[in-house]
This record gives sequence, structure tokens and C-alpha cells, in this order.
Amino acid sequence: MLKQLPFIMISRKLFVGFFILALFTVSPLVLFAQDEDDEEYYMSMLIQEVEVENPVYKPVISFGAGVLHFLGDIKNPGTNPMSGSLGYRLNGSAFVGKKNFYRLNFFFMYGTLQGHDFNISRAMQQDVSKLKVDDDGDPIYHNSSFKTELFLGGVSLEYGFGHWLGLTKRFKPFLSLGVSSFTFSPKGNIYYGDEADKNYYHFWSDGTIRNLPETDPNHWAASLRNFDDNWERDLSKEDYHDLGKYPQLAFMVPLEAGFDFYLSYRVNLRVATSINYAFTDLLDNYDNKVAERYGLTANGYNDMFLFTNFSLHFDLFSDPKYIKIEQEFMELDYFDYEVMMADQDGDGVFDRFDECPDTPLGVEVDSLGCPFDSDFDGILDYMDDEPNTPQGAIVNERGVQLSPDALAQMFDMPTAVRREEIRVLPVAPIWTRSITFEPGTIPQKFRSFDSDGDGYISFEELLKAVEQFFDGTLNFSVEEIYELNNFFFSQ
Repeated sequence: MLKQLPFIMISRKLFVGFFILALFTVSPLVLFAQDEDDEEYYMSMLIQEVEVENPVYKPVISFGAGVLHFLGDIKNPGTNPMSGSLGYRLNGSAFVGKKNFYRLNFFFMYGTLQGHDFNISRAMQQDVSKLKVDDDGDPIYHNSSFKTELFLGGVSLEYGFGHWLGLTKRFKPFLSLGVSSFTFSPKGNIYYGDEADKNYYHFWSDGTIRNLPETDPNHWAASLRNFDDNWERDLSKEDYHDLGKYPQLAFMVPLEAGFDFYLSYRVNLRVATSINYAFTDLLDNYDNKVAERYGLTANGYNDMFLFTNFSLHFDLFSDPKYIKIEQEFMELDYFDYEVMMADQDGDGVFDRFDECPDTPLGVEVDSLGCPFDSDFDGILDYMDDEPNTPQGAIVNERGVQLSPDALAQMFDMPTAVRREEIRVLPVAPIWTRSITFEPGTIPQKFRSFDSDGDGYISFEELLKAVEQFFDGTLNFSVEEIYELNNFFFSQ
């Protein structure tokens, strides 16, 4: 042990010194970089998102737009449900029942329906005797074209299939049935250009529209015409088909189906199609009676139309489904509280903060868990037999001030000894010069420590060898370690 002591003390001091230097150099940089992130992280742990039990649901407002496709007697060519005119819808809805499987909707809609059937228009003009005449006695060559505005308001009950699908929110189908009332006012496109010139549209057997009847003597001079967008005649008022006045207020049953897509807790996107059955067959100013007048047939059903639409639903007033709660403390399921709050010596300071973890039981300690030294003599109060020693006084191991006589006795020189009576024993081989080395040559047993192969054992390479010795991974004796140390200083 005496031989190891000098070198051990040097190695430990160097190691501790390097470690402390690295700690104080690197730690502030790391702590500074992580300080703000750590604060945000720990603050976020105190914020917990909690689901609201039994939230109160308020009415939901939605706005939508889509395409109105007419399904009556007078239709435009083509069956594509996405062909037609624009329609707009405003809707308000609220849950019905305790389980929120049903909704009650109140809605308003505005749009236009229009259509024209070339064959029916041509059939209407075939027999001039069936046409009405104007004030001059000339026939009015009317046709089947119509356009009507719809103003609609109603209520419907909606089912979201919650009994089978549960209260899913990401993607949810629905089905609704309702009733509504609406007004309509069909208009016709009878003339082009100046109405006073009686410029009628005439329908020929070759499928064209011209400015003269096909039976006109000057039909060879007839020119082609296209429909304009001037719906100038009130068809109900003109009564071209001798129907008389009919009411322009009616009821309708809408049947709607579609899907809701979750965008956020407050916003849903709805894609839907409704078929609307009207309790009238005169939206297009054409029914069974009109068909019989011209020798034609009607479909025998009341008028209908499709409304294919997209809408956004905004839940602006309901309670939130989740709320965030700020907690003063947070318990972590995966955290070991016994380790975190352990106090081995029972001094009231947790072990992870206790700088003096083995304080005797009952000893008063400071905030770091260390006993007090009130007189600063280096002896802790609970071991100090003289707790009020003057500052700067020299004390013994019990904290008692040494008297001048005791101090003088400690420093009194002993009787001199003759030199020839003294034997000098080296404490360790490191201080001897009994071993010599060839300059510039590393001994064979030390060459493995020259890791960079430069023919010189550096201080770092020496420290590495010493660490291996203490770790037990270097099969060297104490004398060989001292010999390596001696060689390092002899280079």
C-alpha cells in the first residue's frame, strides 16, 4: 500500500481535475440550450386534456350549395344528375333524444329549375287550330320551355345510424325525411328579339329551330335560331293550355341521404343528395291535361327534382368535447415514486438532493441535507465538544481549541540523529534510478501503449494504461506500472 500511494494520489487528482473541467465547460452550454425546452416540456405535462362528460349540444348552422336536376315531364336532354341549375341551402339542426341518434333540421332553400323538350315543343305547333291566338287573331307559337324560381322552407328528421355504428365522428352516413312548402312561378321563352315583331321559335322535323314554320310557303328562306336566356312570359298568367289559374304554392316531401366527414370538433363536411317529391305536376306548366290537348302522353307522376350538394356544418355554441385542465401536480404511471421520494437517513431531504446522505438520525441539517458547523472550525456541531470556538482557532478532532503549550509540543523538534545511523528506503521504485532506458527506444513490453505509433508514449497513452491497470484489464504488477511511469519521464 505504501508503494502504491504516491502514484494513486497523482492519478486520482488528474482524473478528478479533468472531469471537473469538462463538467463546468460543457454543462452550462447544454443546460442553456435545453433550459427553455425542458421548461415547456414540464409545463405541458401539467396540462391534461379531459373529455367532457355529458356535453350540452346547441344548434348547428350549415351552409350549402349544389345542383338542382329536374325530373318532371319537361326535361333537358341528358340524365346526368349533376346537370342543372344552382341551388343554395341554409340549415339549422339540433339533437333530439338522450342518445343523440336523431337530429331535427330546419332549412331554407333557393334555386331555379328549368327545362325544354324539343319533341313536345314541335308537337305543340303541329296543329295550328289548337294554338291560342293574339289580339290580331294570329296564332301564338308557344313551346314547352320553362324556368321557375323556388323558395322553399321546411323541417326534417335525420337519423345517423348510431344504433349500429355508434357515435363515430370521422365518417358517418345519415338518412332524413321531411316536409316543406314552397312557391314557384314558371316562366316561358316564347319570343326572341323584339316581342312586338312576334319573333317565335319554330321547331322543324329535322331537329332545328328556325324563324319560320316548316309549313310556311317561304320556308326555303328560313334561318336558324338559338334559344336566348330571356324568360319573358308568365306561363300561369298567359294560360296557353287553357288550364286556368293554378296555385303557385305547394308542399313537398324531401328524402335525403349522404355522409358527414369530420374536419374538426366544430366543423363537418356533408355530401348529400335529396329527391324532392312535389304535390303538384305544374312546376313545368305541363300535366296530363296538357298532354291530352296535344295528343301526347305525360309520365303520370307529380314533378320531382334532385338536389346534389355539399355543405359545411359549424357547431359554434355547443360545449367542447375535450377541455384542457392545468394541474398543480401530476402523477405519472411509469414513475417510481419510492425512488424519487426516498430519504434513507430520515433527515427530511430526499436522497436525490441530499449531499450528505448518511447523516445520523436526529441531527439537524440544512437544505442540502448536511449537518451544521456553527463555528466554522471544520467539526460538525453534533461532533463538536466546543461549539463556540473562536474564528481561526486550531482545534482537535473533537472541535476543542488547542492550547499554546499543546501547539508548541507538536512543533518541538526531536533530538538529532547521526547520518550514519539512518537508512534511506525508497517509498516507491518511481524515485529510484536503478533502471535505465535506451534513449529513443520504447521497451518491448511498453510498445503496445504507443497507440499512434509515433515512437513516443504520450501523457494520454500513459493515463490509458493506468486506467486499464485499475480496471483489471492490464496484466501488470505495481512495479511494472512504476517502471512505465519512470520511462515516460525519461523520454
